[in-house]
Amino acid sequence: MSKVHLSGAVVAQNNETTIGPVLDSLSPHCYEVLVIDGGSTDRTPEIAAARPKVRVIRNEFEGNLSVQKNFAFDQCRGDWILMIDTDELLGGRRVGWLRGLTRIPGMSWYSIPRYWLVEKDGELHYLSERPYYRDRQLRLFRNLPEFRYHEKEWPIHHRFRKKTGAGRPLRNPHIYHFALLLQDRATREGKQDWYLKAEPDSANLHRMYLWEDRNVRSKPLPAAPPGMLMR
Repeated sequence: MSKVHLSGAVVAQNNETTIGPVLDSLSPHCYEVLVIDGGSTDRTPEIAAARPKVRVIRNEFEGNLSVQKNFAFDQCRGDWILMIDTDELLGGRRVGWLRGLTRIPGMSWYSIPRYWLVEKDGELHYLSERPYYRDRQLRLFRNLPEFRYHEKEWPIHHRFRKKTGAGRPLRNPHIYHFALLLQDRATREGKQDWYLKAEPDSANLHRMYLWEDRNVRSKPLPAAPPGMLMR
């Protein structure tokens, strides 16, 4: 197989309402995009496969997100990988710089700030206090063995085995995290319970999904995310 410079990676399962916009925000910045489908029973694979640059590979999801994402990374042909989730969009100022950043000599990784989106008074806001902002996510990295997740210790909120080489946090662009917009309170409580069973040592991270309990401040979103919103 021929090598490419930058691969996109998405792990999906039963995400037919979001997978299209997610891929549309990612694909312009990548030379190929891998969608690893965990066994969807809806139209997720068909919608993904209809996008240019996208390869869909089925790999049954057995409850460990780190295992599934490591599998995705192993299928990538690129020297670099750019990864987002199916409840995220990539966009904002300087998003077009991402390809160029991967060509700076000596660099191995970049972390990207993430907006946690909520709706207030009919407008999009982002949660503007810690731990929600700046919630930096290391999503752009060289395709090296060191940049693979701990599979046993961190099955949900994954961490790399080792962050190797030079890198830096970015101020722009942003990842737009819209899970809080799409899921009602009961759904998010169920998600938290499942996360707690799978990864009990990360309880504080799981509680971020119940943002109403934190009395956290928000600010209006500077610009609308691309391809949004799906409600």
